[in-house]
Amino acid sequence: MIFALLNDLKKQSFTGIAHVRTKSADTRIHWKIYFNNGQLIWGDGGTHSHRAWQRHLNKYCSQIDLKQVNLRNSEQYRCSEYHCLGILLQRKLTTPEIIQELIVSKIIEVFFELFQQEKSIALELEREPLSLTELIGETTGYSPLSIDIEIAFKKMQQYWSAWVKSGFASVDPNHAPRIKSKEQLLKAVPAVVYQNFTKLLDGRRSLRDLAIRMNKDLLLLTKSIYPYVYKGLLELVEVPDRDTISSNGAIPAIPSQVQTNLGTKPLIACIDDSPQVCQIMNQIITKANYRFLGIQQPMQAVPKLISVNPKMVFLDIGMPILNGYEVCTQIRRVSKLQDIPIIMLTGNDGVFDRVKAKVCGASDFLSKPIEIDKILQTIEKFSEPNVPIRMLSG
Repeated sequence: MIFALLNDLKKQSFTGIAHVRTKSADTRIHWKIYFNNGQLIWGDGGTHSHRAWQRHLNKYCSQIDLKQVNLRNSEQYRCSEYHCLGILLQRKLTTPEIIQELIVSKIIEVFFELFQQEKSIALELEREPLSLTELIGETTGYSPLSIDIEIAFKKMQQYWSAWVKSGFASVDPNHAPRIKSKEQLLKAVPAVVYQNFTKLLDGRRSLRDLAIRMNKDLLLLTKSIYPYVYKGLLELVEVPDRDTISSNGAIPAIPSQVQTNLGTKPLIACIDDSPQVCQIMNQIITKANYRFLGIQQPMQAVPKLISVNPKMVFLDIGMPILNGYEVCTQIRRVSKLQDIPIIMLTGNDGVFDRVKAKVCGASDFLSKPIEIDKILQTIEKFSEPNVPIRMLSG
């Protein structure tokens, strides 16, 4: 088993690259696992090496304008992607915590692909010892980040178990959903579902790409799409990788759906554990010429808001674990976010809810279900100059 061989490199305190390849002459796929003193620092390769890199930049570094960062010398290092992340850390454009999350996510994705491939095809491993400097360059200004291979493998296995339990053992998340017949689909689903499917499921975005674009967990997304695959309305097709390096040696441009996040338009956030609500709000807000950030995990809300500095926040009240009142109180405790308009969303339009929302620092209060006109009117109201932020009436 390939993971036993990788674990041996941990025991040897190996520094360098573990090259993992398929043995089949018909299917040649190459992965690279990077080690520093027996600890994992990065993983790349596979069927969508370049897409995976761009996805992770999109998810974790969307607030950074990479065009303003000189990354042209990165290619001289064997682990050039990690070197790029090191530059972001050296210049304090992001935090070690965010980069750590990115690294762990990337390694787990590579491990998932390795584990799934090894179920059907033999893999082989070749060591290439290298120094840390050869791998990622000088680490002045930051400490190299890593993860223990056993921890990474355990995290991957947990996700793989959930994937298999859902009946997706043979489903490749690097494949892209595509509509088989628009006429049949139109007859079988509501108009809003049809519109979303025709917009997103064009056979060019993999399941992993869609999960990032829609800010949705990969497994939940696949579960929501697969009933239509079973019915023969959708199909999963192979999709090619993207190019990685432009002619001038710079990091590739972020795909169009994320480039909007790097512009100068004001950003509006929505904190709601419902993927459907976030998707609807995304459509309303982006059409109104604003950038959008959907946050479905309330525990992550405050750190994300601090990093993106939104113009306004829509916040659902009825969320499990951490409700909207608690999140609103946490936001108001951050000096950077104290004057940002917070609009509470709820299915209960009662006096008690309004009073409680006012006490925790909310700026306004909207009832669900979401109405486009009311959302746009609220945005316009708080976009006007000299409007007091905490103006919620009792």
